[in-house]
Amino acid sequence: MENRPPLEEALSLPEVAKSLAGWGERDGDTALIATLNGTPVGAAWYRYWSKENYTRGYMHDKVPVVVIGVHEDFRGKQIGTKLLFGLTEQAQREGVPRISLMVSKDNYAIKLYQQQGFEIHSETEDSITMVREIK
Repeated sequence: MENRPPLEEALSLPEVAKSLAGWGERDGDTALIATLNGTPVGAAWYRYWSKENYTRGYMHDKVPVVVIGVHEDFRGKQIGTKLLFGLTEQAQREGVPRISLMVSKDNYAIKLYQQQGFEIHSETEDSITMVREIK
């Protein structure tokens, strides 16, 4: 996806700001941060939402929604794969039965999600909600 906004602009987008508001105050807020020489280069997290308060990728109150991002200078170096793998392992340790995410149809990361066991749950005109069973 070529037209991604700079980090500062992305963090100010309403949907992104909502996904981070009150981080760590809810049961189940779980995150991993990838660093290289002490510098953050990526992050992945999941969070539970409700029917009344949800974000893109929401399926059910008991299915946390995954968000993942890797700095553009570090993409294609397996960082996203490692973050997603680590997050899935953490979900398994916490007894989370499944996780979901939303991805734009033109995002090359769909392949990564499929390789990590995510399957298509539903689609809109421009996005896909995917789910992964945790075993």
